[in-house]
Amino acid sequence: MLAWFLSVTLAAGAAVSPAAAAAAPAWDHPGYDAENSYYNPAEDVINVGSIRRVGKKWQVRLRSSDTSCSGYSAPLLSGGRVVTSDQLGVSAYAADTGRLLWRYDWDDPGDNGTPRLGIADGLVILANNGCNSQSDPDGQLIALDLRTGLPRWRQGMDIPVNDTAVDKGVIVVSGGSPSDEDQVMAFAARDGRTLWTRAKHLSSGVSANGTILLRRTDGSEAAEGESAAVDIVSGRVRWTHKADWTAEAADPDGARFYVRDKQDERLSAVRVADGQPAWTAPPLPSSMIAIDGNRLYRVFDQGIEALRVTDGKRLWSVPAAADMAQPVRAGGLLYSAGQVRKAADGTVAGPAYDGAVIVAGGRIHQVLDGTLSAYAP
Repeated sequence: MLAWFLSVTLAAGAAVSPAAAAAAPAWDHPGYDAENSYYNPAEDVINVGSIRRVGKKWQVRLRSSDTSCSGYSAPLLSGGRVVTSDQLGVSAYAADTGRLLWRYDWDDPGDNGTPRLGIADGLVILANNGCNSQSDPDGQLIALDLRTGLPRWRQGMDIPVNDTAVDKGVIVVSGGSPSDEDQVMAFAARDGRTLWTRAKHLSSGVSANGTILLRRTDGSEAAEGESAAVDIVSGRVRWTHKADWTAEAADPDGARFYVRDKQDERLSAVRVADGQPAWTAPPLPSSMIAIDGNRLYRVFDQGIEALRVTDGKRLWSVPAAADMAQPVRAGGLLYSAGQVRKAADGTVAGPAYDGAVIVAGGRIHQVLDGTLSAYAP
């Protein structure tokens, strides 16, 4: 059974924050935005001219436990706070100094999996599963106040949370298990009330300006050959297509889904408006991609390539000496565990930043081997 909270530790002075913090730079979804683009168009401090002058400004060791089922998530940034999970719960730190602001503790770290994080309407959304049952795991959503870390609401569910999308004030979760029929469920971010559900469907963590993509199943993950675009707020179907598509990302403006076909694993660009495919690229083992509106970047075995978003034409491809990570695009640069590269042509621009990174507000925030670090020029 999933455990509910026991305590929140509020650091001294954390309850009071400047009003200007609300307008601070943000990276409030795992993929920067609801489209999962991993592209921050607002970054203008760390760029080709400044990346080699970037240095570490602070670091903190995240909490660990030998008996925990929870792990370290990629950081999020909002309201001047960096939020990340650790092995005992979730913590928030001042983005500029690394000062601890608050901590939220699992009451049983051994029965709480690593949460998927999101920030919406001043709330930190945690979506995770229990760990003590493989055949019938339960999921839960928890909303914490971004400013204080205090719990605002909780919603338990019988299905495990395998994917989560947050957009337009709505949280959509998707999951199934040997004991639970596949299901997609939507909840209001403000108070956790159920908005709509759809049985025998699965979705991913992508919303294209309020449109999400579902694929129909037999209730046990087996594809049924149909995908549907659905309004995230109402659950209304906008169109259906005879295909088994899973959305990996969408254009930052929400014009195209980038989908992986369940049958042949090919990557395709699909128009959000009507579901018509625009182009298809050969399959690659990795599904890690980033999109900046002009180029789609995708990782392959020890390398990365850029495709033109309008027709899928390869623009450049470079090998790398190290295994690649999730690509991140900001300030004319591309981060993907190996050396930082110029987004325009893939040439090396700066040193490597391993682990999970976000780039916003003139800082690189990184989680690597249980340590949260901040870098800036």
